[in-house]
Amino acid sequence: MADTTPSVFFPSNKFEALTLLYLQQQDLSGLTPEQVLDKYQDAYSKMRDHERAKGQVQY
Repeated sequence: MADTTPSVFFPSNKFEALTLLYLQQQDLSGLTPEQVLDKYQDAYSKMRDHERAKGQVQY
């Protein structure tokens, strides 16, 4: 079986890293995988949008 793991490291940027740190502090028990994904995407977007609003986005 071929290795299908991408060679990209995760997290690949500060928004992903900070989102993971944030979610680690949250009580995710009882949430469905879809709800966890929604929380991740919401936190990621809020952080990115906050920095964009300050004019400091660096991708």
